[in-house]
Amino acid sequence: MGKPLPYELLGLLVLGVLWVNTLLIVAAAYKDIAALSTFARRFVPRGPGPSGPGLVIGRVTRGDGEGHALAAHVVPQVGRLARGDEPVVLFEDRPAESASFGGAIEAEGRSFEIPPLTGAGVEVWLGRDALHAAAACPSADAFEAALPDASKARGFSRKITAPIAEGALVYAYGVVQQDGEAPRLAPAADGVMILSTIDPRSFCGQKVLLGWLFVAVVLALAAGVTALALHEPIVSSTSKLGGALGLVFFLLVQPAGTGLRDALARPSVAALRGEWRRPGRPA
Repeated sequence: MGKPLPYELLGLLVLGVLWVNTLLIVAAAYKDIAALSTFARRFVPRGPGPSGPGLVIGRVTRGDGEGHALAAHVVPQVGRLARGDEPVVLFEDRPAESASFGGAIEAEGRSFEIPPLTGAGVEVWLGRDALHAAAACPSADAFEAALPDASKARGFSRKITAPIAEGALVYAYGVVQQDGEAPRLAPAADGVMILSTIDPRSFCGQKVLLGWLFVAVVLALAAGVTALALHEPIVSSTSKLGGALGLVFFLLVQPAGTGLRDALARPSVAALRGEWRRPGRPA
C-alpha cells in the first residue's frame, strides 16, 4: 500500500475543492446579476415624443377584466399535507402566468390604452404582500375542504390570482404607439410588456446590490477560512479551526447561492410557495 497523503497536501486538496465550488457559485451569481442589470436598463421614463419605448407611470382608470382588473398574476399550486401533530398544507408552485385584460391608465395628463395580452412576454409585477394576501387561507371551511386532496399523492390544486385593480399606481413598460387620438401601449421589440405595482427601477437596483453584496461576502468568507486553514504551523488549533469553518462554509454556501437565485428572480417568475394552517392556530 502507498503512503497516505501528508496532512499539508490533503488540506490543500480540500481547499482547492472549496474554492472551485465557491467560484462556481460566484460565477452563477454574477450571471444572474448581469442578466438583471441588463433587463433593468429598459426602465427609462418615456421621452417627450408622441411615441417610443419607455416607462409610463400612472393610475389605472379602467380595467376590462373581472372585477374591473387591468391585469393579473396567476400562480397555479399543488398543496400536500405535511407530517406533524397539526395539519399543515405545504404548497409547491407550478409555472406562473401573467395576463393583461385591457384597460387604461392616466399618465402625463393623458389616457393610455392598455391592450389585452397573454403569453410569455407579458409580465405582471406585484409586491410580495399582495401575493401573500391572495395566497392566504380564506376560511376554516376552505382549509377543511382542502385536506382530503392534500392528503393524497396528487395533492390539492389551486390557482392564486392577484389582480391590478382600478385606482392602483402602475409602472407600465412597453412601446407607446399613437393610434388615432389615444396613445396605446404595445409590447417592446422583444415582445415584453410589463405592468407593475412596484417601481421596477427600485426593485432591480436593490436586487443587483444584494447580489454584489453576496459575492463580496462569499469571497471574503472563503478567503478568511483559507487564511485560518493555512496558518502556520499547519497542524495547529488555528488551522484546525479554519478547516472546521471551511467545512461549515462549504455546506452552507450552496443553499445560500440557491437562495440568492430565488431572490434575484423577477416578480413574474419568483417562487411563492407558502402554507395553509387551520385558521385560528398559531403559525
